[in-house]
Amino acid sequence: MKKYFSAIATILIVGAMMMSPCSAEDFQFVDAEGNTGYYVDMDSVENESRDILFARIAVKKAGANRMFIYDVRFNHYDRAYQIISSQTIEYETQNVLESTDEARAFRAYSPNSEMSELIQFIMEGGDLT
Repeated sequence: MKKYFSAIATILIVGAMMMSPCSAEDFQFVDAEGNTGYYVDMDSVENESRDILFARIAVKKAGANRMFIYDVRFNHYDRAYQIISSQTIEYETQNVLESTDEARAFRAYSPNSEMSELIQFIMEGGDLT
């Protein structure tokens, strides 16, 4: 019964997230883990070089009433990403709580991580020509 309730709650949360203001852009659902959903704005995807891609991603944490939007540079050859800018938004009101344009250093991601899922989604589903 607990698994059934958890599955229904996750479906409802993901459904509510898909109807968010992110839909004004081309944010597409990639994956979810618990109350956290991962999205990529396919309109923002750009090839910067053979190994470097740029994309805007959103991480929605329903349980915390927060959405995090990141401009990210991915080096899929080295399995690394760099956050270029970020915003923290109160999900219900869409108020920006924090914003920064300070680029961070590249960080590695593992093959089984959410970042890996995002880059795989971009490379398989995006028009990168």
